[in-house]
Amino acid sequence: MSKHGAIKLSTLIITALLLAAALPASEAARPEGTLTVAVATFGNERWLPHLYVGAEDIVLKPLWENLVSRDPKSGELIPMLAERWQVTDGGRTWKFQLRKGVHFHDGRELTAEDVKFTFSYAITIHFDKPSVVFANKVNQGLFASVAFIQSKSSIESAGEEGAERRPIGTGPWKFVEHVRGDRVVYEAVEGHWRATPNFKRLVMLKVPEPATRMAMLRAGSVDVIEIGGEYVDELKKVGVRTLTMPNVAWVYVILGGQWPTKPSYDRAVPWAQPDLERARKVRLALNLAVDKNAVMERVMGNLGSVTGSWLAYPNDPWTTDALKNPYPYDPARAKALLSEAGYPKGFDVTMNLTAWPGRGYLPDVGEAVATYWEKIGIRVKRRPVDRAVFAADFRARAYPGVTVAYASPVVGPELWDNLIRISHSKAAVQLFIEHPKLDDFLERLATEPSYDKRVKIMRDEMGPWMYEYVPAVAIGAAHNIAAVGPKVGDWPLIPGHMGFHNWEYVTRKP
Repeated sequence: MSKHGAIKLSTLIITALLLAAALPASEAARPEGTLTVAVATFGNERWLPHLYVGAEDIVLKPLWENLVSRDPKSGELIPMLAERWQVTDGGRTWKFQLRKGVHFHDGRELTAEDVKFTFSYAITIHFDKPSVVFANKVNQGLFASVAFIQSKSSIESAGEEGAERRPIGTGPWKFVEHVRGDRVVYEAVEGHWRATPNFKRLVMLKVPEPATRMAMLRAGSVDVIEIGGEYVDELKKVGVRTLTMPNVAWVYVILGGQWPTKPSYDRAVPWAQPDLERARKVRLALNLAVDKNAVMERVMGNLGSVTGSWLAYPNDPWTTDALKNPYPYDPARAKALLSEAGYPKGFDVTMNLTAWPGRGYLPDVGEAVATYWEKIGIRVKRRPVDRAVFAADFRARAYPGVTVAYASPVVGPELWDNLIRISHSKAAVQLFIEHPKLDDFLERLATEPSYDKRVKIMRDEMGPWMYEYVPAVAIGAAHNIAAVGPKVGDWPLIPGHMGFHNWEYVTRKP
């Protein structure tokens, strides 16, 4: 969240709970063996969370903890470093009472000073207006990595450079090694206040190619891989167990450059030009040109559902049958719209092919969409771009005229909470659009204390407006897949949570 965002943060109270002791670690067998995981990317491989792009916190979660977490069964908020919390003053003040007896990996006890340091160091946390879902910013969900609680003394004594070389957290795994572009190694913290891991070591390997990851799993050189839905049938045929995380990401193709108030705005971009009617016709044509059902079936293995609503999932209360109805596949109409918009011979466009953490299938989605666009006369240049490189682009809004397949994770429990991070005109990043009407919706929702009223705004006002505006090429809601080897037993994954997590609770299969 940007400190200049729509929610201007201005009061947070944090106190230590004096009488409560840390929960004793469960009596369990000592950790043994190694759990090896292969993922498509580590992202930009930074270790202090405020320097890290939140979506990559797959490699940060073992090390650090948040004030609150989510229950693996219900998905509801539950205590973590904070034993309980209280919201007062209409959502302006949040008071967290910390669990005592929690220690950083260097042996020093966690205090309220560390929590205050974390928030003042990473973002400003005091509210001028009510923050109705602030608890979602301090749990272990994606993009909450800025709320991983840091050790004040270790960062102040070692400095950022030293803290990056030897990060220290309170989590069930302590840092051992990081070889850039290759692996990250953790070791279990025995007697951890929350859970002693069953495995002695957790090793994460960067393996970009899905076929290579599958071969490694079958050979037994890794125990867990992330994989796209198109490979599920193949894995089942050879007896590999897969775990499905349903409806955890919303897939669409970003049409870069829709930020007219920014210095990087380019009025020559067909879908972002000042002529709003012509720009909308281009965006609609780009949608009608794509057979989304075929993309879902052939690229994503039918693990998801094609919808037309924006960043909403089939069972969300703010979606409707009308909003779920996708734009049809109609290439003839798409070509006619391009002619009406002034592009009878098409135009040139760049499609970035970028794998995102937990979403290694996205380059294939981008390639499929590019192929459909070429059928209506658009000339597409494919450009493989590493995730770390594109991170700088979307923060600086430095990709006007560029398209990229993206999958927005279920960051917050409500649609607007996702968009305020990636689409408000004052947000720190831009992965959608900028529009004063959308700003107004987001600011109203961010300060509306009534859940029912927020649902009504999203369902009856913001949803229909976005559907009509056609901000991007909508594909739909997607599931994520993990494939696991014979060593892996139970793995309590949190509902709706996209990235791999809860490694400390993975059991060893007898």
